[in-house]
Amino acid sequence: MNEIIINEKISYIECAENPLSADIGIIRDNGISWLFDVGNGEKVIEGLDDSYNVVLSHFHKDHIGNVDKIKAGEIFLSKQTYKYTSKGTIVDESIYIGNLHIFPLPTTHAKGSLGLEIDGTYAFVGDGLYGRSKDGKYVYNAQLLREEIAVLKNLSAPFLLVSHLKGLICKKEAAISHLEKIYEMKLHNEPYISIDIKV
Repeated sequence: MNEIIINEKISYIECAENPLSADIGIIRDNGISWLFDVGNGEKVIEGLDDSYNVVLSHFHKDHIGNVDKIKAGEIFLSKQTYKYTSKGTIVDESIYIGNLHIFPLPTTHAKGSLGLEIDGTYAFVGDGLYGRSKDGKYVYNAQLLREEIAVLKNLSAPFLLVSHLKGLICKKEAAISHLEKIYEMKLHNEPYISIDIKV
């Protein structure tokens, strides 16, 4: 396990390509260990021997594939992700557990996405900043994009932790600015916005 340290509470295991696996966030808060997403493929979870509470960002396999291979205490997930796991506590509104804030994150990438804010400093958002990939473009639902921007603006955390992003960390204000620029591309009466994936 190659654990990369962010601060005294937060670290992560980098995403992998074969098999495709999301970054796995590790949070140690008040003597309790948490994972944000569990990745996919046994190699990425080697060395994760503790019992963990888990927050699953969304139902894509690269984020939930290892859910039955780790020692999980409580699992927090959306009703959409529950359809794939058949276990866990469904989160449909913000909840606070100690210094952690689990929140629904409207996003085009996957219905029923969740984020996790720690100490009001960092917030894991999984793949929430990405659109849905289609024909070499990212497609965004304009209404969901507007709702997502509002949710991100209401977070206290100045930094977002974005899965599959090199280095994981991005400034929240920069992410919001990027999403707002995409939203500005919306054409009148068009519910979707399409942009080249390289944008």
